[in-house]
Amino acid sequence: MGTTFPDKLYYKIGEVAQMAGVKTSVLRFWESEFDFLSPEKSTSGQRLYSKHEVDLILQVRTLLYDEKFTIEGVKKRISPKGKLINPNDISPVSGVGDHSVLLKEIREALQILRRKL
Repeated sequence: MGTTFPDKLYYKIGEVAQMAGVKTSVLRFWESEFDFLSPEKSTSGQRLYSKHEVDLILQVRTLLYDEKFTIEGVKKRISPKGKLINPNDISPVSGVGDHSVLLKEIREALQILRRKL
C-alpha cells in the first residue's frame, strides 16, 4: 500500500486512521488483538503511534482487507514483537492461498461419511 505520510516522530490516532483508511475504533480494536501495537500516550491520554507502528498498521490493513487474512492469520504473519514472518513458514490455512487441495480432501471425506450413513 504505497502510502506516503509526513515524516514525524509520532502520529495521532486520527492521522493514522486516515492514512490506513480505517476508523479509530478499528485501531483501538487492533491494539487489543495485536501485541505489537501499543502506542504511547500523551499526558492528555492521546494515543501516539511511532512510524514503525504506522507501518505495521498499514501491513495489518493490507493483510486483513486486501489479502483476506483472519486476525489469527495476521498473528501468524507478524510476530508479537512486530517482525514480519516469512510467508513460506506459514501453513496456507492460516492466511489465504490455494485451498483447492484441502477443500478437495474435505469434500472426499464428507462423501465417504455420507455413503456410510
